[in-house]
Formats: sequence, structure tokens, C-alpha cells
Amino acid sequence: MTTPTRPFRSTSPGAVATIFILTLAAVARAQAPSVPQSSRSAGAWERGASRERSAEPSIEIALRPERDTAGNVAAVAVTLQISDTASAGPTMSFRAPIVLNNIPGIADRVDGFRVDDKSGPVAITTTDDSADASGFGFYRHWRTTRALSLPATVRYRAIVPSGRLRAGPPFDLRTFAGGVSGGGAGFLAVPEDNRRYHVRIRWDLSGLQRGSVGISSLGDGDAEAVMPLGALGSSWFMAGPLGQYPEGGNTGGFSAAWLGSSPSLNIREDMEWATNTYKTLSTFFRDTVVRPYRFFLRVLPESTTSGGTAGNRSFMLQVPVRPPQRRGPEGDNPGVRSIVAHEMIHGWAGSFQGAGPWASEGLATYFTAELQRRFALQPISAFVAELNRLSRQYYANPYRNATNDAARAAFWADKNGELLPYVRGSLYFFALSAAITKASGGARSLDDVLLDLFARRSRGETVSVQTFTDALAKELGPSVPAELDSVVVRGTSTVVVPADAFGPCFHRSTTRAVVPDFAFDRRTPGTQQVVSLVSGSAAAAAGLRDGDVITTPVASDLLTSKDARRVELDVVRDGKPLRIAYTTRPMLVESYEWARVPDVPDATCRGGDR
Repeated sequence: MTTPTRPFRSTSPGAVATIFILTLAAVARAQAPSVPQSSRSAGAWERGASRERSAEPSIEIALRPERDTAGNVAAVAVTLQISDTASAGPTMSFRAPIVLNNIPGIADRVDGFRVDDKSGPVAITTTDDSADASGFGFYRHWRTTRALSLPATVRYRAIVPSGRLRAGPPFDLRTFAGGVSGGGAGFLAVPEDNRRYHVRIRWDLSGLQRGSVGISSLGDGDAEAVMPLGALGSSWFMAGPLGQYPEGGNTGGFSAAWLGSSPSLNIREDMEWATNTYKTLSTFFRDTVVRPYRFFLRVLPESTTSGGTAGNRSFMLQVPVRPPQRRGPEGDNPGVRSIVAHEMIHGWAGSFQGAGPWASEGLATYFTAELQRRFALQPISAFVAELNRLSRQYYANPYRNATNDAARAAFWADKNGELLPYVRGSLYFFALSAAITKASGGARSLDDVLLDLFARRSRGETVSVQTFTDALAKELGPSVPAELDSVVVRGTSTVVVPADAFGPCFHRSTTRAVVPDFAFDRRTPGTQQVVSLVSGSAAAAAGLRDGDVITTPVASDLLTSKDARRVELDVVRDGKPLRIAYTTRPMLVESYEWARVPDVPDATCRGGDR
């Protein structure tokens, strides 16, 4: 499965924050007892909720979008009505993130925060956490100075920023096409309370254009659920002149809603595809429970917009109005559709306790490519393109042989650090599957191992990295834990997917790929600030340094071109101008490229005869 590495070592981009990504899998594990439903849903949940209401504290969240004269949503007026079964309410603390997953200023946009109870206005103190080293986020806390006499009312306005300044998940409130969207963590200042609450969402859409609709992860329109308050942070909210699939929404199963449009996307066609894909994936993952699951899509004008994030029984995908054209030769759109499948798969595949993003993102990326191939969800050409993308972004990645910690430290600074757990993790799982199939003479595959582990987890068992490696050891022998550690944790071995891993339909060849000398820091959009400078590269030898700001426009292909060229860079370092001139010396590494073998039937390519 692996070969001893001829190591390409990257320098650590020191003092860059590490990060933790919220996924639906993490939410599901933390909140397994709660299955949010629409208030219009019937059945066992509704009856169970009625029995519990006498014991649960209650919070009603009223949301009223406010438009400006240009028709954009300038703010969302938020009102929280809080009640409790206790005779006297406790002193209460509320919080909202100052920075969350690279999205800045969320708490700074909470305007006019005030609390009133039966005794009148309640004085508030405000404190801010120090910026922690994890990069996940730090918070502002609003604390009441006395015990509350419940019920209490909290009011504030969540200001919608005028634009997106940084790449990041779609938690922040954004306005476009006459509506507003975002994640609960991006605008809700809720009590710091770990108890389950009876949560009600109430929409006031009088400030939006006629025919507007409000939807959340909890349901279409006004909705409610019994759930931990923390689940609100990983829930999505959208209001405005929405498109919906199916028409009018669907509270009993998969449904989709979107805000905005793009000439590059056929949104309704993609939503129909997503609906069918959800059914196919549910069957594969042996999920027989019919429950609401919502897909939110927002189309935004900013070029920093991309990607999706899984949340509470739902996910949000955000794309630019004019995304890069990635349609393949057979008219497919593997970019958007692969993201859709990836985020849905998070909910079933999850992760292993104690594992990092290599497991959660690696599993989702592996299953996304493999199941789209196997169940004809995408053309074979899209699978080949995905394999080649994963190979290129792994073997030419400056962090290829870096530790998990080093790659996570660069997550928001350098796109290569963000990509590593996806590409290294998925290729590791592809290689594992091939190894299990070979060792068993074709009788077993990685599916058998993982689906068994997922079933055990759904029954309440803890499935840790140790559980995973114990299961693999039964298939491949006792060397599995050490190999996993060397490939995906410490990076001291390089993963290689065997040439015959996908059957006779696919041919593997060797190619050469360029490792970039450096990258531009994504946390400073609009400025070309050097990050992840590779020691020993031509740029480093010429005197370029991490933190330098390059003011000369740099051609987009400079860092990945196989051709040597003469460059002159105007640089600002510590406020002083410099001129750095050098000839590029592309660092080439061995990579792999896959192609479809001509005249092999589609059924064989999809694994039908294996």
C-alpha cells in the first residue's frame, strides 16, 4: 500500500492557527438523541416531544429580516423568548463567535444586545475571549448581572456585512437576490446552556418581497424541535424569494432550497440529481429511517465564495455567480455535484473518535468518488478526472510528507494545507480497499469493514481509531496501526494506490508534477503575501521570505509552470521596498495519472464484474 518515501519536506509555516471543522458527523455524534423535525411533521417525534415539553426549558427565536433601500437585507432582527421549568431563572450567559473558521467579526455585528425579564431591563456585562491558538474560534460573552425572573426576552440586530472578505464556510450572514442566508453560529447569540431545549423558530417576513419563504435546518417555515442549543450553531437559515425542490418543499425527506442564480448552473437539474443521489446513498449506507434532510444553496457575487459545510441534518453550499467552468466532455459538472455528494456522505460516514480531518474528510472524499463511479451518479470521465485531481494535489503538495499538525496549522493560510487531509486521506482509503480485496481474493473490500463499523456506531458503540485499526488488522495483519500512523499522521510514508485498484478499465501511468515554491496567504485577500515558502526552492534562494508582500502582479501559472522563466518581484518587507529577481527552477516530483482503457464496457468500469 505504501512505499518508502523519497521525502519532499516542506518548511512549517510557523505561527499559523490550527483549525477544527464542524461537520454533520460531529453534530450527529454529539446530539444523537435529537432529531429535529418540522413543526408540521407528525408521528412518533411529535408525540414524544409533547410528553417532554413539561420538562424541557423553552426558547422561541423570532427572525425578522430588514431590507435597505437597495433591496438588500441589511440586518436580521432577532428576538429570543426564554422560559424554564424552574421557579427562578439562573444568572444567564450568552455567546457569539468573534471569529469562527476564518470568518471574522460575527459578534461585532451583534448590535443593541439587551435582556428584559418580568422585573424589567437586566444589566449586562460583556467579555471577550483571547484569540486562541486553535483557530476554530473565540467568543464574546454577554452575562446578566442578576438572576433572571423568567420568562425573559433578548433582543438585538444581526448586521449583514456588505461583502465577504475571506474564504471560509458559509456561517456568516450574506444577502443576495433579495434574501439572506447563513448558519446559526454566524448570527445567533444563544444561552450558554448544555441542556436540551424545546426550540421554536418563528419567521416574520413582512420586510421581504411578497412570496418570500423562510427555511431552516429545523423545517420549512415556522418550525420546532427538541434539541441541545448547541445544535442551533450548526443549523442553516435562509429567507427570501427562494427556489425549492420539490415545489413547496418536503418535510418528510430530502428537500432543497436556493437563493440566487448563476448562468453557469442548472440549479433545478442539479437539485433533482441531488434528490436521487440522496436516495442512492441512503440505501448504500443502510439508512432506512425516513427523516427530513435539507440542502441549502446560496449563490453569491464574491470570488472568495466556494465549498460547502455539513450541519444539523442539512448542509449549505455556496458558489460564486460565475464559478470556474469545470464541465467535462460528457456535459457533467463534477465540481458542484461532487461537493453535494461529499457533504451528504459526511452524515453517514462521520469519523472515528480521536481521529483528525484525515478520517472525516478522507472518508467523505473516498466515498464521493467511489460511489459516484459505482452507482453511475457521474460519468466515468468525471471519476478519472477526480482521481487525477487527488493524485496531483497529493504528490505535488508541499505538505505531502508533513505531519497532520503541520498541515492543519496552515489550513486557512495555504490551500495546500487545507487540501491535504482530503487528498491524503482519500488515497489512503483507496489503497486500503485494494489491499483488502487482494488479501481476501476478492471476497471482501473496505465496504465490509466500514459498514460494519458504521452499524456498530449507530447502535451506540464508540468507534475509535483503535476500533478501526483492530478491524483492519483482521484483514491485513498487525502492521496496520503503524502504517496508518506513518502515512496519515506523521507523513513519513507516501501512499500509493496500486495500478489494478479499480479493475481493468483504468490504466495508471507516471507523470511529473510541480511543487510550488510558495503560496499566497488566503487570510489576506487582495494582497499577495507569501506563505509556506519551501526551503531550498529557487524563490527562497533568491531571498524571498514568508510574510513578504509581493506588489508586482504574479501570473496565475507562475507557481505551477514546468517551464523555467525569469521573474522580477517588487516586494515590501517590514514596510521597506525590495526587488528580488531570479530564474524559476520548477521542483518536479513523481505523480500518477489515470486514464480509461478504450473499449472496456461501462459495467466493468463501475465494478460490475468484480
